[in-house]
Amino acid sequence: MPTVARDDLIIDYRELGERDAPAILLIHGWPDDASTWDAVAPVLAEAGFRVIVPTLRGFGATRFADAAAPRTGNSAMLAIDAIALMDALGIARFTVAGHDWGSNTAEALAVGWPERIVRLAMLSTPPRLGGMPTPPFEQAQRQWYHWFMATARGAQAVRDDRKGFAHIHWVNWSPPGWFDEATFARVARSFDNPDWVDVTLHSYRARWDEAEPDPRSQWLEDKVKATRTLSLPAMYIQGDADGINPPSASQDVPAKFTGPFAKVHLAGVGHFPQRENPDAVARHLLNLFAGDPAALTDSIDRSLPMKKVAPFAAGIAAIGLVAAAAVGVAQAQGRDSRLTQVAQFDHQATGVAVTADGRRFVNFPRWTDDAPISVAEVMKDGSLRPYPDAKWNSWRNARANELPVGDYFVCVQSIVPDGHGNLWVLDPGAPGNEKILEGAPKLVRIDLAGNRVTKVIAVPGDVALQGTYLNDIRFSPDGKTGYITDSGTRGAIIVVDLESGKSFRALDGHASTQIDKTVKVAIDGKPLVRPDGRQPAFASDGIAISKDGKTLYYQALTGKTLYAIDTAKLRPEVSEADRAAAVTTVAQTHVADGLWMSQAGVLYLTSPTDYAIKRLNGSTVETVLTDRRLRWPDTFSEGRDGTMYVTASHIQDTNWFTPGAPASIKTELFSFPPVK
Repeated sequence: MPTVARDDLIIDYRELGERDAPAILLIHGWPDDASTWDAVAPVLAEAGFRVIVPTLRGFGATRFADAAAPRTGNSAMLAIDAIALMDALGIARFTVAGHDWGSNTAEALAVGWPERIVRLAMLSTPPRLGGMPTPPFEQAQRQWYHWFMATARGAQAVRDDRKGFAHIHWVNWSPPGWFDEATFARVARSFDNPDWVDVTLHSYRARWDEAEPDPRSQWLEDKVKATRTLSLPAMYIQGDADGINPPSASQDVPAKFTGPFAKVHLAGVGHFPQRENPDAVARHLLNLFAGDPAALTDSIDRSLPMKKVAPFAAGIAAIGLVAAAAVGVAQAQGRDSRLTQVAQFDHQATGVAVTADGRRFVNFPRWTDDAPISVAEVMKDGSLRPYPDAKWNSWRNARANELPVGDYFVCVQSIVPDGHGNLWVLDPGAPGNEKILEGAPKLVRIDLAGNRVTKVIAVPGDVALQGTYLNDIRFSPDGKTGYITDSGTRGAIIVVDLESGKSFRALDGHASTQIDKTVKVAIDGKPLVRPDGRQPAFASDGIAISKDGKTLYYQALTGKTLYAIDTAKLRPEVSEADRAAAVTTVAQTHVADGLWMSQAGVLYLTSPTDYAIKRLNGSTVETVLTDRRLRWPDTFSEGRDGTMYVTASHIQDTNWFTPGAPASIKTELFSFPPVK
């Protein structure tokens, strides 16, 4: 392998790709070596990058040329080493990705040389911008080895058994079985470097002020502490099974970045994502390095991690085999690679809304628990912000007799943007999907620009009858009329004049809006029933409107027929007899919850009983994708670029149908590309 000599250090490095290609610097961590990138670097090179993979000071073949040079290892000094390497290679501007020690080294590069760093990826170790506070006790317990090395006895123990010390971290920091002993033995040869222990001890002691940083790097250490945020395009990749830096230790990471940013969680992956799931890491790095920064979005990647696989040196062909194997296993487990988990929630989510500017919202009905938030904006870091404010979300079942139900969200079922700068919140006002609280059924209009409620339309008792459940809403293109499905005991379409606030029931009791008593809801071949034998019984539920606003589509959830009606027949002056005569049968379908007419004119249907998303093709229904993660696909929304979003509300997992289940259940928001 080539080397570069700088001052007192001879840096060993590996290089892949064309010399004139855009450069990427990959920095390894501890206790690891440069081979950690062996399965990722060829993918980046194949994609058109010049990839530089150095070995850090104190590791492998990188050597100190001066016996008197201090064996320092603080991250700012490692960054200075990296700049010296890139200078020697004649590389002025480059992108950098770092793991563990490399993560903080990459961060220091972005702070110290912002004009040279194009984009930044940090893996498994959060940034130290603003300084490092003493960690909470739980995190300090995970970092026991930091404090162990700060003592004389601990330092001596590391000197006596450096490989044993490193091995215990490989075991503890990732799920069992992720590596084999032959792999560790190959990597551990890098720890035979005579300076490995001194560099290691200094690195950990210096970060907690138990040792002074290398004097040559003091300026950069001070600058990292003084810098609060970075604005370059960035990504943080985190294994959700990381035993040293779990997701709970990285909650504040998004606040450190003010530019385009994505936080990626890798399911089933520990502290070494580039070794455990290199295919996923390479894919996400390419999204950052080669993609549009404006398109960066947080995600949870559930592609399967590798198990007991030696480092790859065979290049892209080997990566293709691994990727193909992963896809094969994923398919065997009923997964579709097109389905991406966007967020996960601790309570049951039903509705989703994506606005023209890319903001994402979800809602939580009070069905089996007293959800702490009814409507929330999903922030970039996956956290939830009560929307439009905490006050509207402060109603609780326990305070039902204290708060006026017309001024608070009581049991929100659906949220839908109207295309005119507003988000409408549909509140059936029936906690537990049971008795309506008088005065609670309503439509609430929120101005998205000002994040404030601008109108509340109460649905009166002669429209929202006792037993009514306001389920979902669609809007006329001019934004003046809303159409609501009543999925309660007596199905109907409720039509609302959004300007006057007046509403009326249409197709009230008509066969097209009622449950089909011949339909039995079954999942995995077993009837879905409550302990008392009741099946789901929901009348008109899914609803969609054509792009021109002239046709309304709807279907009972407990049904298998998709109906349509000309919206001109849903005007108040039209008789019920004329409306009934105007109803048409579109297709024989399946048990469906959500409907959505896309901007491309595709009518999507969820299919909860077989974990699927389907589409209407003429008068027939065909499957778009099937994925076992879609436990009761519920409601759709569409992004500006056509990306489809769908909630999985896990109705079958609630204590309605699963006795003994907790009141609060975890649910998810997914996305998938539109069909062509």
